[in-house]
Amino acid sequence: MVNRRILVLILQLTAVLAAAAQETNGFPDLNEVFQGRAFTNTFERDVFFLRAIRDRYPAQWPSLLAVNMTPGDYVVSPEKMQRFVAEVGAAAEGTDDALVLSNLAAVISLPDYYTNVARPELEQAVVNALIKLGPKGRLALAGAFSETHYRLDPGSLEIAADAVGKSGVSDTNVANALAATAFIFTTANGGSYPRCTERAVEGLLGLTNGIAVARAHLTTNAMFADPGRFQSVVDGVGAAHATALLTKLEQLLSAAEVKLSTISPGPDPYRDDLAELEPRIKKTVELLDSSGK
Repeated sequence: MVNRRILVLILQLTAVLAAAAQETNGFPDLNEVFQGRAFTNTFERDVFFLRAIRDRYPAQWPSLLAVNMTPGDYVVSPEKMQRFVAEVGAAAEGTDDALVLSNLAAVISLPDYYTNVARPELEQAVVNALIKLGPKGRLALAGAFSETHYRLDPGSLEIAADAVGKSGVSDTNVANALAATAFIFTTANGGSYPRCTERAVEGLLGLTNGIAVARAHLTTNAMFADPGRFQSVVDGVGAAHATALLTKLEQLLSAAEVKLSTISPGPDPYRDDLAELEPRIKKTVELLDSSGK
């Protein structure tokens, strides 16, 4: 069994560590790993090291990953773990490595991580690493957007949605996962989280195929089913400056105005939600119209 202390610190490659690694049962000598190579920076060196372990010393690969990505590190040493995530993402880019995938996915899928404390930069690094891994990595990323996750900690889904949107990745599974977060997932009592809805819409619209996916959900039936939720949906469209959806919003605005005219004034939570939605749509239509000129 490889010594945990050595594995956790090994990327520092200090002289003391090098001596300790030579004495560790089963772990390769660092000189053997590097073979006299010189590196321009520590990131390049560490990525080379990780690739070498993965390709030439596969028996050590599972332990190296497991001890560098733990709930304890997530809470206590997020900067170190973030650096490791970025390096392992680069080292395994395009490989869909199953071990890397499972360790990375755990960070944004298991409550042991995301319910502890918010680590935005680390979560963003995990999202980017999963995208780099390949199709299976992106499928695992999509799986992190679950209704259970939504109910336990919508804040961490907001972070992930933001990172996905900034990546601009084109992936059907990821786009559908963001759409489910924005339009479908509910709280235990059937409600929704406004900020999470807005961020999920904005993230979705940052994807190459996001406009088409969002358009399919921007229907009058969906709007009338939950006008309160659609307030946040519309805010997300505005935040994303999605001018391609201008015509769709104009259609929704017209439908909302007609619907409001058929509901008698008076105490009515549904009418209140629709009455608040109507000016939000109008404001967003004006914003998108001016942006497109």
